[in-house]
Amino acid sequence: MTRRFLVALLAALTLAGCGVPVSSAPGDLGATPGGAQDIALARRKIAEGTVPAPADFVAEGLFAEHDLPLEGAACDQVLCLRTATAIAPAIDTGRQEVFVQVGFSSNVDGATFRRKPLDVALVIDHSGSMKGEPMEAVKEAARKLVEKLDENDTFSLVIFDDSVDTLVKQTPVRDRGALLSAIAKIEPDGSTCIECGLRDGFKQLATREVDPARARRLFLFTDALPNVGATGQGGFLELLRDNSKEGRDMTVFGVNIAFGQELVTEISAVRGANYFYLSGPERTRKVFDEDFDFLVTPIAYDLRMALKPAEGFRVEAVYGLPGVVPGASEAALEVATVFLSRNRGAILARLTGSGEVPPNQSLVTNLFSFQPVEGEAPPAVTLTAGYEGSEPLASTSTWYSQRSVRKTVALTNFILGARKACAKWEAGEKAEARQAAQQTAALLQGEADALEDAPLRAEAELAHKLAELMVP
Repeated sequence: MTRRFLVALLAALTLAGCGVPVSSAPGDLGATPGGAQDIALARRKIAEGTVPAPADFVAEGLFAEHDLPLEGAACDQVLCLRTATAIAPAIDTGRQEVFVQVGFSSNVDGATFRRKPLDVALVIDHSGSMKGEPMEAVKEAARKLVEKLDENDTFSLVIFDDSVDTLVKQTPVRDRGALLSAIAKIEPDGSTCIECGLRDGFKQLATREVDPARARRLFLFTDALPNVGATGQGGFLELLRDNSKEGRDMTVFGVNIAFGQELVTEISAVRGANYFYLSGPERTRKVFDEDFDFLVTPIAYDLRMALKPAEGFRVEAVYGLPGVVPGASEAALEVATVFLSRNRGAILARLTGSGEVPPNQSLVTNLFSFQPVEGEAPPAVTLTAGYEGSEPLASTSTWYSQRSVRKTVALTNFILGARKACAKWEAGEKAEARQAAQQTAALLQGEADALEDAPLRAEAELAHKLAELMVP
């Protein structure tokens, strides 16, 4: 990558068009892409002394756990997109690279927001692999879910192993005692046919007529280790997509340290879907007490971002896009669903190129469009990023347009470094794995100290713990 490109995307970010603000103000609610909403499985494995799999570190999951706001004027519509830029070290190349953050927020008023009435299908995996702590964790989470429902909601309960049993048909939430009693009696047994449970759960939701004033959502509790029926992502994706088209969406709640992260990462990227890993009682409490009304509230579908670099440049990698492996090159991006959130979410693109970049040259043009869940789509917006300085930065210079993009780049380096370390560990290259983990921890610690950011310090501590597990 030519060093003069490091000057690209300095402070001037010019918005042409209308409809999508590029900045936020205190008090905005957040918005996050669907898909994974945490890396709680990786955290649990490290806490229990196990080295995670590389796939356990999901960029969109880590981003969703942090508030990554971009500064500026108040958001004035249901979904606002903003940008910020950075010239910073990338842990995988060891070079200064150019990063562009796309941020998400909303003008929904948190003080007055109320979720829509829900038609809920609760689908519980009670196969043999759920025996013990996983089954008890699911029952507690199911009880918490029932507590969040009221008389305006409806409920059904489907359990599955290698067969399916509908314990409660779709009915208004009136007799909570009966629902809780049905949940309490579930016992683990048999093989795992997730497809069977999903089909019957969606059938229960289909008994409810489509009503724009209501939401229909299937909640799947599982360890995502199917061994009967559809066992690969292809069969699940088709089933979920067909139901999403009919307004029947899904949230996956994962349990068990033996968990199929890769499968769930893929299926939760489907339109209308998201995923949370319930690593323990405190995590379960937080998800249901603090996040429940948001996780059932999509605010936009089919967010499309077309990144058009100037001649001689290209998109090298994208991070935080549901269903895309970190590092994949994507110039045409699509986020199937954006959900309301307490946090302001992010996607990060990395660019590279060759040739000199003179001052005042446009470098990247971003075309954004989306469909709100309610109302007409706003006009597409073109966001142009360019260099407006008079002199290039040195090839070793580091620069951030905003504080938040510095943190987002640090989180991305965490994902890249942790994945590399865990892949080395899996390959038996233990000394190299420990070195990669230590390098990641040192980078995170330095950024956390520079930003005086407590959540980032916690991530640095996690990276240190990962390195300590990797004993050659």
